[in-house]
Amino acid sequence: MNNPVQGRIPHAEYIDPGLPEYRDNPLISALPPIYDVKQVVEKLRLKPLFDAAERNLDGRLRVHTIARLLNHFFQPLNHHLELEQKISLILRQGYLSRNPAQGSYHLHLQNGYKRVQDEDLDAYVFDQVRSSANSLSLFGCSGCGKSETINRIFSVYKQAIFHPEYNITQLTYLKVECPGDADLDELCLSFFNEVDRVLHTQYSISHGRKKLGTKRLMASMCQIANLHALGVLVIDEVQNLNEARSGGAEKMHNFFVSLVNTIGVPVIQIGTHRARKFFQRTFRAARRISGFGSLLWDRLPKDKQWQLLLKQLWEYQWLRKAEPFTDELGDVMYDLTQGVMDIVVKLYVLAQVRAIVTGMERITVQLLEQVYDDEFKTVHPMLAALRSNNLDLIKQYDDLLMPDIEARMFSMTSSLEETVPENIRSEVSTDKSKKLLALLLQMDIPEDIAIPLVDRIVRQHPELSVAALVHKVTEYTADISKEPPKINRIKRTQWLELPTNDLRYLYASSDKNNVYQLFKEQGLIYDLKSVRDRTG
Repeated sequence: MNNPVQGRIPHAEYIDPGLPEYRDNPLISALPPIYDVKQVVEKLRLKPLFDAAERNLDGRLRVHTIARLLNHFFQPLNHHLELEQKISLILRQGYLSRNPAQGSYHLHLQNGYKRVQDEDLDAYVFDQVRSSANSLSLFGCSGCGKSETINRIFSVYKQAIFHPEYNITQLTYLKVECPGDADLDELCLSFFNEVDRVLHTQYSISHGRKKLGTKRLMASMCQIANLHALGVLVIDEVQNLNEARSGGAEKMHNFFVSLVNTIGVPVIQIGTHRARKFFQRTFRAARRISGFGSLLWDRLPKDKQWQLLLKQLWEYQWLRKAEPFTDELGDVMYDLTQGVMDIVVKLYVLAQVRAIVTGMERITVQLLEQVYDDEFKTVHPMLAALRSNNLDLIKQYDDLLMPDIEARMFSMTSSLEETVPENIRSEVSTDKSKKLLALLLQMDIPEDIAIPLVDRIVRQHPELSVAALVHKVTEYTADISKEPPKINRIKRTQWLELPTNDLRYLYASSDKNNVYQLFKEQGLIYDLKSVRDRTG
């Protein structure tokens, strides 16, 4: 067999797969064990780095810490676990009829050479060769987490494994993204390029020339999939396949059916609702191509899973006045995002950035609504469609691109120096200040004491080392009780920075025409009339 990179790819380590039908199949025995639910959750969960002390960092630095959520947060939910279970099953089931220890693998190869030679996906040498492969389709609107979840699930597997005894370089999975407005030829070329990227081969040169023609490209693609014992082929963004340019629906249908039924490679198709229509129409009558059916992901339902996700997400706040998650915040988040995972995380991220830039340093209902109105205008139509539950309307927006969140995050920070209060800017004006503040917080000195103390000491003794400054701190804290109390006067412009139960905050955040009613609802108005009525 072909193995140009055996020295760079990990060798197979065989384990007992636990079931008799899986034993004695090296392609299955080289895979990880079949995990239970608790283990799957731990394997898939992704937590960003977080240290509560980072809340004391400079605003510009905190924007970078908040950005961790964009690529390093993943909370497995029930539908993720369902997908993982199905992938675990179709991967192993697909190898049952391709066992190099029993010769079925080589029969598939002989049939593959015949198909390449004849440029016919239906050609064969051995008609007794069977397929144990199934397919799976995953459809949903943009931003619901389809691709991210697939990536998390396959991160558990080694993508390439070398079997010295059989001289086979096994590809456990391969993920190919359909180029925009692509035909089947371009899909095949993307396949060769991705195999080359993973295995450092040169199939794109030897097999990936478009002038070879569709039949030859498709046959070669299928043969390479067999040669490297491909476990699962994931085709993402399948809605990009152009039916007309591909030679019509029947040709596309035959291609995917051949992959699964004839070649024996499980296929996972991922796309939007537009792709769902085609696959349901063409694969309705096909054997095994609809095997595990279609999974439909759009938005998270507002249930316990939603609450779990929000509570986990809310733990990662880099705001100085970070407040706990509440049902009210959860309700507003759901109304604004409609449970679309990508929008949930991005709204939460931008809300934190906005809270830093404005000096509020907390997430409120008003802040979430404002950020949604200002930063998510491009997805308002899609979210309105989701709120309507009109499937035809939803289909019109399933390809809508999300806002360029990273660009918005860092453009917001351009005015940070001007908008952050002076007392906050001064606290981290130097590296020495940052180090001293971190030490004081570790010494359990309250933040509201530590921040002005650092500012005062560093200004008075800029020449001292951090160690010497710590000594000065002990002197100040010993005498602090002797100082007369100071009245903490807060400007009206800073009332929104106060705790949410402060009367001044309630006044500043309310409609001035309804202040009395708001205070009454909060139980802050003493009802003298009810007392009078009770006492007669």
